[in-house]
Amino acid sequence: MPHLFYGTPRNGEIVFDEREAHHMRVVRLKEGETVEATDGEGFSYTCVLIELKKSKATAKILKTEKKEEEPSEKLKVIVPVGRWERTRLLIEKCVELGVDEILLYRFERSQHSVSLEKSLLVVREAAKQCRRFLFPKVKMMENLDFDEKVITLDPDGSVNLLEMDVSGSITIVVGPEGGFSEREKELLKKRTILVNLGRKILRFETAAILTVGYIALRKQKI
Repeated sequence: MPHLFYGTPRNGEIVFDEREAHHMRVVRLKEGETVEATDGEGFSYTCVLIELKKSKATAKILKTEKKEEEPSEKLKVIVPVGRWERTRLLIEKCVELGVDEILLYRFERSQHSVSLEKSLLVVREAAKQCRRFLFPKVKMMENLDFDEKVITLDPDGSVNLLEMDVSGSITIVVGPEGGFSEREKELLKKRTILVNLGRKILRFETAAILTVGYIALRKQKI
């Protein structure tokens, strides 16, 4: 499988940053070779590499192709801010499984913080690895306000995931490692559908990956 690089189209060329230039050197690319790039907006660019330096690279665009369109039905996941290695894993799997928006939220019992910049880099690398041309949007969420169908993963939920209607846009709320506060539980109970995944108590990232994978498969997003 050929490597996919991320760059910015500009005046008939693609400009790659230092991170991408390093990737090119690692895979031993040379000036004059053909590479494939994406801008993360759904386009694929077939290019010839004309400059490869330590801090950047440039390629001339030979062919442009629209690979992915913005979907009419969105799949969003509210990712709890937790320990970075676990949050990172969840962001990575959301990208691979076709999530359209990743919303980072610090619940009341969250004891960690997260960098938006680091999260965007995880999205970039995961999208390149799975050859995804339309990158998911990543945002910091300020409060639990919803305007569409929302499900909350809860062991005591009255609806089982297998019985759920997955039509339309869906937002999945994943709780933090320490669970929801009482205030959050009441709010989510009023505003969302509480969904259970069966008899076992799962870690938050396991529950999220299972749910996202199931819904993504049903909605043919992967």
